[in-house]
Amino acid sequence: LDCDPRQPQTLYAGTSGGVYKSIDGARTWKMVNNGLVAAEVLKSSRALSVTRIKVDPHESDTVYTATLSGLYVTKDGGQVWTRIGKTLSDQMLSDLILDHTHPHVVYVTNRDGVFRSEDGGITWEARSAGLTNVNIRALAMSAVDSDVLYVGTNGKGLFRTHDRGVSWEAVPLVVAESL
Repeated sequence: LDCDPRQPQTLYAGTSGGVYKSIDGARTWKMVNNGLVAAEVLKSSRALSVTRIKVDPHESDTVYTATLSGLYVTKDGGQVWTRIGKTLSDQMLSDLILDHTHPHVVYVTNRDGVFRSEDGGITWEARSAGLTNVNIRALAMSAVDSDVLYVGTNGKGLFRTHDRGVSWEAVPLVVAESL
């Protein structure tokens, strides 16, 4: 689920059946899957699973959605979706973030690591040095410094980068004593 930062009444929700959009603060929803998933796929067991949906903080009609079948973008508020990121090594995407300070910078994660695009998802560069053999489950960017990113893994802990993903380091986890 993500909200348009310029129009807070506009929300997008990703589901196994694609994307839904509300323009009235979640009172009503409309399916907006044109180009995203074919109707026959929705009726099959191969339904599209949206893992993350993000409204571009610089262009609110642009919305990205990461799925278990690839990356899609709409530039018209969900009317038509286009598949991008076809050159990514693995199309099963687990997470997606957009850089809040630099337009057109997109990060995605898959089973092979973290990837960064500086052109809105057309070309990609691996950003996984130090993340060997980790199953990334979540990706986040610091609200204060867009050079700082975090990944949460399945069983391997938390990792951080201070250089936009050029190199990663494990974050020591300190377990607090119970009160």
